[in-house]
Amino acid sequence: MSDFKVTRYRMRTGTETRSLEQPFSAVFLSDLHNVSYGENNSRLLQEIRNENPELILIAGDMLTAGSEPQTDAAVALMNELTKRYQVYYANGNHEHRMKENTDRYGDRYERYSNAIKSLGVHLLENSSERVEINRMSFRIWGLELGMQFFRRGRSSALMSSQIEEMLGRPDEQCFNILLAHHPAYFDAYASWGADLTLSGHLHGGIVRLPLLGGVVSPQMRLFPKYDRGLYTVNGKKLIVSAGLGNHTINLRINNPPELVVIDFV
Repeated sequence: MSDFKVTRYRMRTGTETRSLEQPFSAVFLSDLHNVSYGENNSRLLQEIRNENPELILIAGDMLTAGSEPQTDAAVALMNELTKRYQVYYANGNHEHRMKENTDRYGDRYERYSNAIKSLGVHLLENSSERVEINRMSFRIWGLELGMQFFRRGRSSALMSSQIEEMLGRPDEQCFNILLAHHPAYFDAYASWGADLTLSGHLHGGIVRLPLLGGVVSPQMRLFPKYDRGLYTVNGKKLIVSAGLGNHTINLRINNPPELVVIDFV
């Protein structure tokens, strides 16, 4: 795997009734798919340490649910991250596939989830946790969608009311961060009330063309709307990571893997 780039975003959090006492940074990881940058991901870990983040936010697909899913690399990475940082993790479609398809995968998901939780990972399976940073309240949500939302061809529509059924209402006293693996449903996330949504899944559109962006999504849809970068709908923000790894289509053109750093101010 070629090396990754670091992409940085600045995110304003203050309102008339709340403000951040001091800025801080968070590292956002997505779609590693068992890739290792150096032995035991030493290069990735060093870059994260260089950023000195307050939080690690993960939007899923840290492993690949293939015929023989391997979880050791992801567990080893979580082991190193939790030694230094608070780690909040929402499942992607690969973790969810292992979780739901026990006829094929047996108890592999249960063993994986228990392993990372025992290390101190905050695994958010349609749940949330509140965290106080620099005298400001944040609520971090993990949305786990069913496989019908990831089908190739025509996947299911998603309404904000469905998100409310899964998660409840956003916390009006907090800045709400939603970890939601699939970015295609950003309009629903924004309508639900997420101040910032973090997504991956599309791998940057695999191949990127000047002015046109990513060419194809994992659902084999051409020129997906939200493929990589920062987007805004009605004042709500979405950051889509191009991810750190590949699966199935082992190809990237004009589309380097990325480690995302978010500076909250």
